[in-house]
Amino acid sequence: MAALSTTGPAAVARPARSLSLTTRRSTHARAPAGRARTVRVAAQVRIQFELEGASPDVRVIGNHPALGNWDPAHGLRNGDFVTLEDPGAMSLEYKWHNGSEYEMGGNRMVVLPDAADRDVTLALAVVDRLRAVPDVVYQPPVVQQQQAPPPAPAPVPTVEPMYKGQPAQYAGQSGYDGYQAPANITYHDHHDPYYDNDDHDNDNDVIDHSYGSYQAPAAHEAPPAYEAPTRSHDDASPGASIDDGAKRMQFVPVSAVGSDAGDRKPDGSGPPRWFREGVVYSIQTLGFCGCEGPPGSFSEGERLMKLLNEGWIEHLARLGCTVLYLGPLMRASHDLGHGYDTADYFQLDPRLGTVETLRAVVDACHLLGIRVIVDGVFNHTGRDHFAAQDVVRNGRSSPYWDWYRGARELPGGGAEIPGWEGHAGLPQLNHQNPEVRRHIMDCGRFWMSSEGANIDGWRLDVAHEVAPEFWREFSAACRDAKPDCVLLGELMHGDYNTHVGPGLLDSGTNYQLSKALWSSLNDHNYWELSHSYGRDKEMYGALTMLNFLGNHDQMRIHSRLNNPSAHYPLAAASMILGRGVPCLYYGDELGEQGKPGGPEGDLAMRRAIDLRDALANQNAKDIARCTAELVALRRSHEALRDADADQVPLAHTNETMAFARVAHGGASAVVAFNNSDNSQRMTLPVGEKIGAHDGCEFEEPLANGQRLHVSGGQLHVELPPNGLRVFLRV
Repeated sequence: MAALSTTGPAAVARPARSLSLTTRRSTHARAPAGRARTVRVAAQVRIQFELEGASPDVRVIGNHPALGNWDPAHGLRNGDFVTLEDPGAMSLEYKWHNGSEYEMGGNRMVVLPDAADRDVTLALAVVDRLRAVPDVVYQPPVVQQQQAPPPAPAPVPTVEPMYKGQPAQYAGQSGYDGYQAPANITYHDHHDPYYDNDDHDNDNDVIDHSYGSYQAPAAHEAPPAYEAPTRSHDDASPGASIDDGAKRMQFVPVSAVGSDAGDRKPDGSGPPRWFREGVVYSIQTLGFCGCEGPPGSFSEGERLMKLLNEGWIEHLARLGCTVLYLGPLMRASHDLGHGYDTADYFQLDPRLGTVETLRAVVDACHLLGIRVIVDGVFNHTGRDHFAAQDVVRNGRSSPYWDWYRGARELPGGGAEIPGWEGHAGLPQLNHQNPEVRRHIMDCGRFWMSSEGANIDGWRLDVAHEVAPEFWREFSAACRDAKPDCVLLGELMHGDYNTHVGPGLLDSGTNYQLSKALWSSLNDHNYWELSHSYGRDKEMYGALTMLNFLGNHDQMRIHSRLNNPSAHYPLAAASMILGRGVPCLYYGDELGEQGKPGGPEGDLAMRRAIDLRDALANQNAKDIARCTAELVALRRSHEALRDADADQVPLAHTNETMAFARVAHGGASAVVAFNNSDNSQRMTLPVGEKIGAHDGCEFEEPLANGQRLHVSGGQLHVELPPNGLRVFLRV
């Protein structure tokens, strides 16, 4: 009997109680690179779902009519059989429901095996073990007379001013009067009716990000298409601009900047300057484009052009972001289709477009001075990758037998390949094989070339699972192809120093810091965040890490925070103004919410967003303006802009915290936070900590440049409720 797998934790497959044969049909799917492949789907599949240790009244609910189409009132009881007539899809998503709520965690998935014969009816049993399920799962379900209506969408949180309850001289300030704009952006007076910015009419404003009085378009009005200006690759003049409501922003195209290959650390390690001084904007591509899931459920099309046609690239520029990170977008396998199941490393997924589509997006970003990195999933492939298909068909006689870890021959011929961390659809590559290494090096070089899409670097999925020696070779290949590229590793476990360093990866995702950025606010415990900052500096002070509040795998920050309207600005500021490279997750700057555990599973954190509709909401616009102001503040000052500038702790309590940033050239800034509902006073020992002695002055960009003097080696600071203040040394 064919193998059965589910993606739920500790799922167990066992022989079914019966197996019968009947005459049915087969379907066909195209394999990558033109290789024909037959996928036989039995016209009848008889499945028993069982949750060990749970009441018979617990139900399994899923994305098939036989499983209730996610309606708990029509699910399948624990231990019952169901027959799926002509299932079509090769996988089913489901969760267990106790009559009042779903189990916690992401959706489970059962992958239907290919039929060994075209004339077959499959009888299968799926046995799940309990994971994080509420105690009431052992109780009978609540009888519901009718299906409850779907809950109303969660309201977009209101962001309170950072200077709530501030003195009169703080009120009404744009925050950027008289301050120097980032070096590659200039501003000229210009009016654009699309963004009518009535909040910032002061001609002295230097930085303005156009989230003022937005006029919503008429219903069903299509957004104007974005056409990238034509340009010469050798043109060194600033050739691109966007209208932001009150100003016209002009950008130096990436092609005019030249190579930053030598602008790394003296030992050649670390990222180039464009990344070290950048602000990253992360998009989970397939979810963002509304097409995550088995590819057969979606038509082919250039959905990636949404970035251009719906104004997202301009939105990034208005926020001040300089790096776009796109989640997986290479051709995915037929059964999962989430993008981490690569079928072809040299094609864009047809749901998103073609290589030319991505190239057009990259060109448009480069014209606005925005670099582009994409997700490289090189720890494992999908089951439709040509090498995996050959191993499954031909077993040990396959020339690709040694491409994967743990392949096992089957008695009747062929083989099966265990998946990474038990995910059957993700066979894990053997990086000791020279052909595997060559295949991935070719991929890395291809997408950075003009033949590919001219991307600027890679975000490397589960990089901690791959030996550092492989990344050393990959780094050399990529730098040879594009000297100023960046390699960012997803590092969830272990010591980051083993994978980031000279000759290895340039940066890594800073998971050890991420939790404290939000939990210190929920718990009113800045001791936690101060400790995490200190641990980060002690262990990874020589590295340039990427900091984030959330990503495609985690609950959105506006759902995570207990009081997002008051605390999002504080969380965002601690990430954006702190040491390291900040990374915004798409939609967080618009107040988007989403958490796992419901019918959508993890898709709740990566929904498609209509930018025009989102910005028609004043609260979302306020959040965007708050985020843009923090980004602009970071980019406008040397001590805040450089990810490697030192971060010096000054003082902290449960409810207050302050640190200083000190650049290599001596410039310094002080950032102070208050997470309580009351005003707080802090005394900051800037003389002892950063050498700012009596007579030194600090000015406050978020308070019209007012100045504070150091007295007795200290700054005495009044903090508004749930507010922050930033001081730049004069």
